[in-house]
Amino acid sequence: MLRIGPQGKPMSEIYFVRHGQASLGARNYDQLSPLGWEQARWLGEHYRARGLDFDRVIVGDMQRHKETLQGIGAGMGRMFDPVVDRRLNEFTFRPVMRLYCQRYRPEVPEPTTAAEFFGILREVMVAWIAGDLDAELATQAERGGQRTETWREFNERVVAGVEAARAGSHGERVLIVSSGGPKSLTVKHVMGLSDDGAIDLMLQIRNTSTTRFLSDGDRLSLHAFNALAHMERPDREHAITMV
Repeated sequence: MLRIGPQGKPMSEIYFVRHGQASLGARNYDQLSPLGWEQARWLGEHYRARGLDFDRVIVGDMQRHKETLQGIGAGMGRMFDPVVDRRLNEFTFRPVMRLYCQRYRPEVPEPTTAAEFFGILREVMVAWIAGDLDAELATQAERGGQRTETWREFNERVVAGVEAARAGSHGERVLIVSSGGPKSLTVKHVMGLSDDGAIDLMLQIRNTSTTRFLSDGDRLSLHAFNALAHMERPDREHAITMV
């Protein structure tokens, strides 16, 4: 149903989807697991059953993003020609986590399960946000390693990507496929939340969940968060995942 904004213009909708389950513990995390492919296809089937289609499709430049979009397309019975926007990529968590563990928890092995990952996520994020790891990250880059962005840089690029995504015609329906971090920062941006609030959101966002935003041309507003209508049935409850 077309929504009309306060200025009498049709409102645009942004469907922001987190990727399907990735391959935590595998040599290449940045690919969907077999379950991740199923989750994406189920979401596409749900969209098709609702009669949804999209005027524009934007995807981050990571393998799990692109594979999730492929799965959604398979479920909808259509092919997409997306815009690829690297500003919607997830931050590089591994270098941040590795340096944090070296400094504060040298006895703790690198997480290989979802429970281990989320068990350490908050404390790593707090240190990164506070800038506690900036010196080590800079030294790592000086020694020839890949440069890891700061928390502020991550915020700025995600907000720029989302603002570009909504800068289309009035009344559009836009699909974004990205990750939990960029989705959390988008909600933070829209709702004016704190950095701690963004961490709380990251700890809640499920794989292939849909968060919807409305745009009247001047501002974004949050309409629905972390929706999993395609998974909320007895035979799929086991398939609700976070990594």
